[in-house]
Amino acid sequence: MASIKPDGISDRERALGAMKDRRDGKTWAEVADTWGYQDKSTACRAVRRVLERVEGETADDYREVIAARYEALWAKSWEAISAAESKGQLVGKSQLVASARGVLDSLAKLQGLQASTKSEVTVVTRTAIDSEIEALLGKAGIRPGDETTDTQEK
Repeated sequence: MASIKPDGISDRERALGAMKDRRDGKTWAEVADTWGYQDKSTACRAVRRVLERVEGETADDYREVIAARYEALWAKSWEAISAAESKGQLVGKSQLVASARGVLDSLAKLQGLQASTKSEVTVVTRTAIDSEIEALLGKAGIRPGDETTDTQEK
């Protein structure tokens, strides 16, 4: 795309304009052409950078629009799953379910609802294991050092 940057605007203003156009439903190619980006991936990166910096209502508006799009996509996915189920079509149903789940995952990510995973590490020392074994042997009436097997006694 041989686009030319609009004169008299800063890179930030250009990125904000690109973000608003994308929010309003333009394709990345249209956004790139309108705002003078080299290609659609450059426009996408500019919008992503401005979203990371903007803590105002423009970014919130964009998130709301994207959330509404995800919700509409979810509704269509659910309709397709229900239609396939009512017709007894099992082939393709798993793909529809996977697609619907992907929509929900994306929506959760957009809204910051993904649960962070927590890992707990427990370190058990050799002496702690030995103490536990001795306690178990004591409950069984065996003193440490007296552990003989039947084959050793015979």
